[in-house]
Amino acid sequence: LEAAREATNAGIKACGIDQALNEVGEQIQEVMESYEVTINGTTYPVKSVRNLTGHSIGPYQIHAGKSVPIVKGGEASRMEEGEIYAVETFGSTGRGHVVEDMECSHYMKNFTAPHVPLRMPSAK
Repeated sequence: LEAAREATNAGIKACGIDQALNEVGEQIQEVMESYEVTINGTTYPVKSVRNLTGHSIGPYQIHAGKSVPIVKGGEASRMEEGEIYAVETFGSTGRGHVVEDMECSHYMKNFTAPHVPLRMPSAK
């Protein structure tokens, strides 16, 4: 938990107007991977999960388009004034890669779905 907390704090400190997102990811990875965890007498390095990211947040849209990588490389676009971001860090003692197995882990509004009125005509 300390690795994730400190990596998140490093990512937040790296954020700012005109900051390259890949540089934020580099700072996060550097802190995350400076930690080790001992489990049952065996020491494991903590790795950033390279295929999970933070993201920009827009009005009524929790995942708004820009990704905040948690490893070096990745998206080189820059943060702009007025944008809001979720700096999310994910550490692992495994391979540092998450494999989707067809189960849904979270939900989000489909912004391209057609409008369906939820109010019944008989409701007043």
